[in-house]
Amino acid sequence: MILLQALDLFNKYKKIITSNSKEYYRDFLRAKKKVEKSTAWYHGQPVDFLYQPMFLTEDDVSRLNYLTSTLTRILNKVIFHYKNDPVFRKQFGFPPLMEEMIMIDPGYKIPFPVARFDIFYRYDGGHSKFCELNADGSSAMNEAQVIQKIIKESRGFSYFKKSYEIEDYELFYSLIDSILDNFKEYCKDTNKHPNVAIVDFEGEGTINEFLEFKKRFIKLGYKTIICDPRQLEYRDGALYFGNFKVDLIYRRATTGRLIEEADDIQPLLQAYRDRNVCIVGGLVSQVIHNKVIFSILHNKSLVDFLKDDELNFIQKHIPFTRKVNKQDNKLVKEIINNRDKYVLKPFDLAASRGVYVGRDFSREEWEELVNNIEDDYLVQEFIDIPRIEMLTIDKDNIYFENYGYLIGCFLYNQNLSGFYTRAGRKNIIGSIVESFTVPNFVVR
Repeated sequence: MILLQALDLFNKYKKIITSNSKEYYRDFLRAKKKVEKSTAWYHGQPVDFLYQPMFLTEDDVSRLNYLTSTLTRILNKVIFHYKNDPVFRKQFGFPPLMEEMIMIDPGYKIPFPVARFDIFYRYDGGHSKFCELNADGSSAMNEAQVIQKIIKESRGFSYFKKSYEIEDYELFYSLIDSILDNFKEYCKDTNKHPNVAIVDFEGEGTINEFLEFKKRFIKLGYKTIICDPRQLEYRDGALYFGNFKVDLIYRRATTGRLIEEADDIQPLLQAYRDRNVCIVGGLVSQVIHNKVIFSILHNKSLVDFLKDDELNFIQKHIPFTRKVNKQDNKLVKEIINNRDKYVLKPFDLAASRGVYVGRDFSREEWEELVNNIEDDYLVQEFIDIPRIEMLTIDKDNIYFENYGYLIGCFLYNQNLSGFYTRAGRKNIIGSIVESFTVPNFVVR
């Protein structure tokens, strides 16, 4: 039996495209029009994508499953100690209301039922590194699904797949099943048919994605609405949107935003306190979503409840991270003098906002930046982003060049359930710099 290697698959796809680049250029334009007419839009624009599949072999999937399952086991221990050790809890520095809401039992055992772990995955077997953990309002299922379907139907991929067995992932119904499993555990009634609310602040989330989830909930027979948490009312021991009684919330609003808006969402918070609404995921997910988690994992004195193999895993796969303390002159000097080694990241912002890579700045610019950031920043070791040749189509030019890539692993009820890959040519892969969606396929 010949073991498939992902790099060989990339090379085969390259040969297919270069054999008739003009035809595949025309097909890219057709694919681009399909995206423009699809629901894969972000901030008022169709999602940028590459006419390029991301190939994974069964061995790659096995390694990604090992990485995510091992870290999940570690994080479950961290959450347990957060809930049971007041001294450990203080290390996270959450405000009192956030801490109170985190401590509430959501009514089901799995502390983070929806997550996306973003990984700098190395095909060559080197130490893959986690970039960040999205466990609070995890998104991009729709974007991944739409681009996957369009590339799967493209001429280049259609020719490629004649030689292989191809598998992809369904990301909507599988998540809905997981959400409903948590609700059944919460209400201890497997026959109860909940009314569902998909909840986020207006203008915050990806409305097209919410509509896709709503459509599927309804297709399965569940009455479903999309609403802003500020529109909810709490009366007679139940949560309502107008006259619509809400039994189950699929939460897309982040914990940070909920706490910011606490004065205007008291009905939701009180219903959650009283256990009169099931929220998936519960607010406990903030413990691992906040980027402070990486600095805590690297402090052995704080995580002495972990086993040696788990500590070794952290050393290998979690970038070294520390809180920035502006009073620590030695640390500040180290960051300034070694800018090529470091990245600055805020505790709790998404989409690469507020992230600064030292090697992108001059010495003077970096020193000014370090001196002016607040104490809600982390310093993290710079990770050389893994790169691979992917297809670029720039106007009427079509060629291959190196792209860095980041593989997002969707975890539904802590099981690996699909992928979302972004690629770019800069030191940050994100929408504020450069980011292209690349669809994932498992090849056998």
